[in-house]
Amino acid sequence: MRYPVADEQAVQRFEQKYELVPEAFRWFLLECGGGVVGSEWIDGIEQLPRSHQKFRSEQGPDGWQMTEAFVIAWDGAGNPIAIDKNSGSVLTENHDLGGIHTLASSFEQFLESGLRASEA
Repeated sequence: MRYPVADEQAVQRFEQKYELVPEAFRWFLLECGGGVVGSEWIDGIEQLPRSHQKFRSEQGPDGWQMTEAFVIAWDGAGNPIAIDKNSGSVLTENHDLGGIHTLASSFEQFLESGLRASEA
């Protein structure tokens, strides 16, 4: 299952309102759209604004601590999944256990891991 692919204009509209989309995720939106990667639903262009609004509204001293993060999804437990804007790694922040955890060293590795998980 997946979301429809985005067109360049939709990505640009998102960027004008929110922030620049990391290159690897831009490719994903334009070529794949969004959908299941491993066990997680990764946002398509239509879901992305809602995720960014939610993350921003919950960020702060008593909320999410990730700062240089581009949110791409929420896991089944309600934790954000994001691309670190500096390193490109894929992170999550766990509201139950605490802390920020690396899921993959890059978005490409995150996709590859998800594909391998789907084959198992």
